[in-house]
Amino acid sequence: MRQRQKGFTLIELVVVIVILGILAAIAIPKYTDLATSARSATAQGMCGALGSAAVLLYASNKAATTGALIIAGTSYSATNFSAVTNVYVAATGCTFSVTPAGGVIQACTVVPTSICNGP
Repeated sequence: MRQRQKGFTLIELVVVIVILGILAAIAIPKYTDLATSARSATAQGMCGALGSAAVLLYASNKAATTGALIIAGTSYSATNFSAVTNVYVAATGCTFSVTPAGGVIQACTVVPTSICNGP
């Protein structure tokens, strides 16, 4: 009686490797898009937090607050953001810019001079 060997043939292994290669070629670009979108969403969340902090500080102080105090009053992890800055223009108010770690700078909504009155 002849014994039969068990295992995969070379063609079966090559087919599996090709299928895995195709799946990896599709998944890697999707992952990079996901990471970029996550950084953008993090920046948008921080922009919202800065706007909320500005309104809360205005409500508690009954006066406009500087941009530096608004940034200081916003709780965030410094490891998640490369920079959180403020540009004050007397005519428009404060414009905050947020740069997530590994991402691009994103300008936030302008906080009016009635709420933010300085750098």
